[in-house]
Amino acid sequence: MKTFILAALALVAAADRPQPTYHPAPAYRPQPSYAPAPSHGHSGYKPIAILEQEDVHPGDGTYSSHFSTENGIYRSESGVPLPGYGKNQYGQEEGSYKQEGSWSYTDGYGNPVKVTFVADENGYQPSSDVLPTPVPTEYPTPEVSYDNSYQQPQPAYGKY
Repeated sequence: MKTFILAALALVAAADRPQPTYHPAPAYRPQPSYAPAPSHGHSGYKPIAILEQEDVHPGDGTYSSHFSTENGIYRSESGVPLPGYGKNQYGQEEGSYKQEGSWSYTDGYGNPVKVTFVADENGYQPSSDVLPTPVPTEYPTPEVSYDNSYQQPQPAYGKY
């Protein structure tokens, strides 16, 4: 009987605890506000005007495009499809283009930078004085003799 009374009291004590309530998240959450980006000594952003822009697509697969901006950036590109260019039976393009052009700008030290390029079946091939070139090796590659005097090393186990 005492066990029954203790169990009943425990049930009453557990039932008397406040139950957690469900609070759904609001459908609208205010967007966080961010501080403006640092200006780093600049008073504001000044848009750069495009002085000239031309895109020509005559419809035969060739194209040419160029633009220049007031801060000295220039880009020019032209392309022609190589033989075999077109769409396959599934409507996917196959074949490739030959593209060539150049781009130029003035670097942060006031030096003009110009890069010319060709992109074709051999890949993208830029050319410029500012691009790194491999350092020539100082020592020649040694000659290796391929005669039959070489003997395969033999295992040393079992010889002691």
